[in-house]
Amino acid sequence: MTGAVQHNHWTQVARAYLVDATIVVVSFLVGTLLRFGMEWAGDDEAFIAQYWEAFDEYWPGMILSALFFPSCVYVCGLYTPKSFHTEILKRFLMLAGCQGLTILVLLAYFSIDFSAKIGRGVMFYAMAVCTLLVMLHHINTTVRRRNYRERCAILNMPQMDTFTEDMIQRFIGPDLKFCGFVLQKDDINKFKPIEYLAVLGTMEQLEDIAKSHEISKVICNAEDLADERYYRHLCNLRYSGIDVVTVLQHCEEIHQYVPLNLASNEWLVSASSMPHRLYIRKIKRGSDIAFSLLMLLLASPIILLASIGVLLTSGKPILYKQDRVGRFGRVFQVAKFRTMRNDAEKDGAQWSSADGDSRVTPLGGFMRKYRIDELPQLMNILKGDMSFVGPRPERPEFVEMLNKKLPMNPERLMIQPGLTGWAQVNYPYGSSVDDAARKLEYDLYYMKHMSLFLDIFIILDTVRTVLNGGARIEEALRHNRYFLAALKVRGETTP
Repeated sequence: MTGAVQHNHWTQVARAYLVDATIVVVSFLVGTLLRFGMEWAGDDEAFIAQYWEAFDEYWPGMILSALFFPSCVYVCGLYTPKSFHTEILKRFLMLAGCQGLTILVLLAYFSIDFSAKIGRGVMFYAMAVCTLLVMLHHINTTVRRRNYRERCAILNMPQMDTFTEDMIQRFIGPDLKFCGFVLQKDDINKFKPIEYLAVLGTMEQLEDIAKSHEISKVICNAEDLADERYYRHLCNLRYSGIDVVTVLQHCEEIHQYVPLNLASNEWLVSASSMPHRLYIRKIKRGSDIAFSLLMLLLASPIILLASIGVLLTSGKPILYKQDRVGRFGRVFQVAKFRTMRNDAEKDGAQWSSADGDSRVTPLGGFMRKYRIDELPQLMNILKGDMSFVGPRPERPEFVEMLNKKLPMNPERLMIQPGLTGWAQVNYPYGSSVDDAARKLEYDLYYMKHMSLFLDIFIILDTVRTVLNGGARIEEALRHNRYFLAALKVRGETTP
């Protein structure tokens, strides 16, 4: 058995999210039946009428729970591949915490709209059924993800002899099992890894190796797909049902970023045709307006407190306005709560950093850590200067410099910049060209895969990032740095 077929990361997340949401709805329907079924029994027509009347009364709470509970599970990181390989007890405790928060949100909602209140009996039965079904769902998913990992081989990359098996396993991801390398004949004798790494054979033996070792996925260089010596072998694998992906495709699918040293102009042209124009031009703008209005309403107390705090601790002005570069290079003014001293840029424009910046005030440091300083940008979204989700807008002087040093940086200007984004939730504040390069890798991924569902998940990731006090550099570099050298095309020198 070769293991479960790998699916797109976001497809798996969306499926798990929808299953949990469906469980919540079904639990309330079953809870209503358990609570009132015996009382309504006897007359089928009356039973249906009373059941429908109860549904008509309870549906707002049901929908709220069905949206909030899986969103809370997502924010806790329980849909990520690595979460299925942690302790089951810890997972269950976090699921119980998400369920407890859902109950508190429901009670708060019922105190506002008493007519939508769900009775205690129905709530008790519904939560009991929900707990059982959610646990069964997550046990099934955990067991399946742990026990049925696809067997993976890496082709024609002898430069990986400088890495340990643990580092390679982290790169290929928790849902794959690394079986070994397939190398050219000339490279086998030269392959001197720092620890034992299996060599399964040569490229000419590829089909036999895949069959004997039950390989279901191979990772190769893009150049190998165009090499006449290996093209037929790789095609035979594909027609046999074995997944053949390049390193760049693997990074997109498993780690959701695009390595700059592997992305080409051809990739950019292909990627730019992927996003749906209807979403970019109409649906995205409508969702931006809806999200920003909702956030302004919910965050109004925080905005008021932040304004008073800045005024009391560092005086006027409360807001700091700065030129930023938007779509197609158009310059606009972005508004933020002032987090630095008034003389912070007396020596000219400087990159800010999350830690150790002496220009940041104590209150400013707190607001930057939890992204409170970004809230005034909701007005920029309403005006159309920005989107809710997109690449971070940079200052004109930095954009000019980055465009010279990073040839693909101008691609970020092809879409609206965002208040939050895939790079912002995966990488902390950047203070160097190297940091900008790492964030660009995530921005390129977003630009290719942007959709309403991805935007919603990024917003949920933003909640987690804010609660954690910002993205952690260790997590951001978990796969980028380990394989920077190994991802280089053969023949190139590594830094």
